[in-house]
Amino acid sequence: MKKATTTTAMYRGIEIRVFSENTGHGTSYSCTNNSGRPRMGEKWFSTQGEAIANEKRDIDAGVR
Repeated sequence: MKKATTTTAMYRGIEIRVFSENTGHGTSYSCTNNSGRPRMGEKWFSTQGEAIANEKRDIDAGVR
């Protein structure tokens, strides 16, 4: 079940929120942000740090 974590970050004035999902094989993490750009799909990572780093790369690339 996907649920919001308490982890948030600010990057270039955009708020990043972390979500987690426990599938029974461990916990995976994904992010969303408030940039207003359309989402290209969810990407899941094994750590919150990886998920946030990926979100920052996407923000820099203008993907979302």
